[in-house]
Amino acid sequence: MKTLDWYIIKKFLITFFFAIFLLSAIAIVIDITEKIDDFIGNHAPLHAIIFDYYLNFIPWIGLMLAPIFVFISVVYFTSRLTANTEIICMLNGGVSFYRLLFPYMFTATLLALLFGYYNHHLLPKSNKVKIKFEEKYASKKDQRSSDINYHFQIGKDTFVYTQSYDINANSGFKFTMEEIKKKVQGFKFTAENMQWDTTKKKWKLTNWTFRKSLGKYDSIGRGLDTFMVLPITTKEYVKQNYDIETMTTVELKQFIVDQIHKGNENIKIYEVEKYRRTAIPFSTIILTLIAVAMTTKKVRNGMGLYIVAGMLLSGAYIIIQQFSTVFATKGNLDPLIAVWIPNIIFGVIAFLLILRAPK
Repeated sequence: MKTLDWYIIKKFLITFFFAIFLLSAIAIVIDITEKIDDFIGNHAPLHAIIFDYYLNFIPWIGLMLAPIFVFISVVYFTSRLTANTEIICMLNGGVSFYRLLFPYMFTATLLALLFGYYNHHLLPKSNKVKIKFEEKYASKKDQRSSDINYHFQIGKDTFVYTQSYDINANSGFKFTMEEIKKKVQGFKFTAENMQWDTTKKKWKLTNWTFRKSLGKYDSIGRGLDTFMVLPITTKEYVKQNYDIETMTTVELKQFIVDQIHKGNENIKIYEVEKYRRTAIPFSTIILTLIAVAMTTKKVRNGMGLYIVAGMLLSGAYIIIQQFSTVFATKGNLDPLIAVWIPNIIFGVIAFLLILRAPK
């Protein structure tokens, strides 16, 4: 690489890490003011606050907004280079605009790979420690989710259905288990209520009926209560939303496969998270292209104008990202498409701006 490349790379990295440092410092101060009463009330040890919580809090908050801060950092330092006529001198000195992009793309790609690797492998492990600390000392609220109409496939031809589930009482209502082979029902077991017995590690089923097809005849049984071992536990009905943050991508993929095999239809939130871990780091490259294309043309009051424009574009990116995620988790939009919509839209913007940038 030439001296010019190293000059831009150094400016890029120094500005970005300084911005992340300021973000982390501000975020820590705000977080301390919110949680100081919990820390004192729960007698949290100082070493646990520092090493278990805040050392894992910093990468969590940093990676969440890293691509946006890359964008703002590039807007800031490139607009300064433009204001000082350094960019103009580079272009007039025979450096083409596309050659000028090389150190920017090199640095953005390195950061994107770093963010991606951390998102897929290291951050979930870090989150386990952070969340464990929050549950013990910071009164992290229970974010358990439950819904109605649970469907599970517990065997090749065996299906389980529960109409509703009470997460506080660990009990379900309107339980059905049936075997269906070649669209023919082999047996059907129903119960009015189901209760998890923590001692026996079994389900207690009350007011049950059983019907089994025996060719021309049916075998029918009834009872008040019985115990049954099922390959599902309370965890299948109750899943904490923040558990998703503690799964590596390999674990997340396997979890999704397991849920599909069990007939769980509510897996979009997990698919969104799986695709998001790649799409968000990739946005670093797209946002860097936009930032460079915006700021290489010198205009009056350029730095202030560029920073304002950069903040507006950053806000637009976050809003589009949130809307597309909601349409995926609550609607019929495919999670892969939903996660990549912001990158597609801003990729088109980047292409148009690069074409119009001064050459």
